[in-house]
Amino acid sequence: MFNNKVLNSTWIESFVLQGRSNNNFSLLTKIFTAVTCSLLLIVSAKIKIDLYPVPMTLQPLAVLMIAMLCGRNIGFASIGLYLFQGMIGLPVFAYGGGMPYLMGPTGGFLIGFLIAGVIVGELADRGWGKEIFKSVSAMILGLIVIYICGILQLSIIKGFDYAIIKGMEPFIVGDFYKLILASLLLPQIWKLAKKS
Repeated sequence: MFNNKVLNSTWIESFVLQGRSNNNFSLLTKIFTAVTCSLLLIVSAKIKIDLYPVPMTLQPLAVLMIAMLCGRNIGFASIGLYLFQGMIGLPVFAYGGGMPYLMGPTGGFLIGFLIAGVIVGELADRGWGKEIFKSVSAMILGLIVIYICGILQLSIIKGFDYAIIKGMEPFIVGDFYKLILASLLLPQIWKLAKKS
């Protein structure tokens, strides 16, 4: 399904390398990019509005933007590194860290970040970030994946009705507006990379 690639490089590679003959990042640059993006995820987790049991953060937007701009591989590495830091107990999530956190009400959303990052990153590798319609579609798909994973786990813990009322309804309008803004920005970012 994911065999035919449209792009040889992601936006971040196009912007940084600016058409040089070597059209791929070095391993060191990929690692640096993944670490930097994981730090952005930590910051986005700490910018929050306290709601119970799921806080409103900038993480879904950050996850989808990282995937769209960096592609599947760096996106997966960034989100995976972020989750690993949380699993080993570093306080990178909205309210701390540790394995029990992933088993709690917000754990499904965190796992959803990784799955959405892979799917959206793959679409980005195929050039979906360059057109507004495809950009919006990819990011909405990613958001749906995050909601499905989050609501599934929250349903197991608290029940389906509770999961919808507390895990989706307070967030959906704000997330939709943030995604529209991000989707409108992505094609402009690609144009900027081309001009550079």
